Amino acid sequence: MSPDSDRENWNEFDWELELRRDDARVNAYAADLPKYIDLPDEDGVIMNRMRKRPDLAPAGGDWSKLGPVPYDRGEDEEDEDGEEDFRQESSWKKTPCAPVYRTTGRLVRDWCAFYASAGERGLLVPTMRILCLYGKLLARSGDMIDMALDPEDPPSSRPLKIALCKRLLADVNTLMGELFKLHAFSREAERKCQEHEDALTRLHDLLLDVLSSLRTES
Repeated sequence: MSPDSDRENWNEFDWELELRRDDARVNAYAADLPKYIDLPDEDGVIMNRMRKRPDLAPAGGDWSKLGPVPYDRGEDEEDEDGEEDFRQESSWKKTPCAPVYRTTGRLVRDWCAFYASAGERGLLVPTMRILCLYGKLLARSGDMIDMALDPEDPPSSRPLKIALCKRLLADVNTLMGELFKLHAFSREAERKCQEHEDALTRLHDLLLDVLSSLRTES
């Protein structure tokens, strides 16, 4: 795949390679966050560090293709017109990935409440890793929802959808591994992790159905 490849012609393996780079960027962010979280503009500091690593660069080496991030947006910048119309609640809840998005949102809130009530300093770093992984689930399932709602969604997006679904499955597996590591932390942590693992097992099965459906589309 050349740096100048037309993304509309990418197959699922081209997209998966790019999504793996995205995974590497998230992992680098999660690794640096505990070191810089107390600094002002910690996101900007971490992003500058990431941009010095060629292995984390997107295809073609153009970081701007990643789109705007919170520390690059102006305070007065508004969301695009019509975004709320595009995300009409009555429509997005009917899309195949809606249960993934909604369940992940519930799990994020539940995990944050667990950490806040536990108040254990030793949970800080693993909690950040788990929240970063949940964030990827939200973002990628949200992308799938957006494409399902787009009336002009081209057939060429199918390879991207398949690649996204495969990475979502990988994200679920990684999350379950991170949760399992915390079983020995305390009985309360073990109980909470098992609740999340059960929910993630159901999400995994749902994603397998979505992937199977995508592969059989004509």
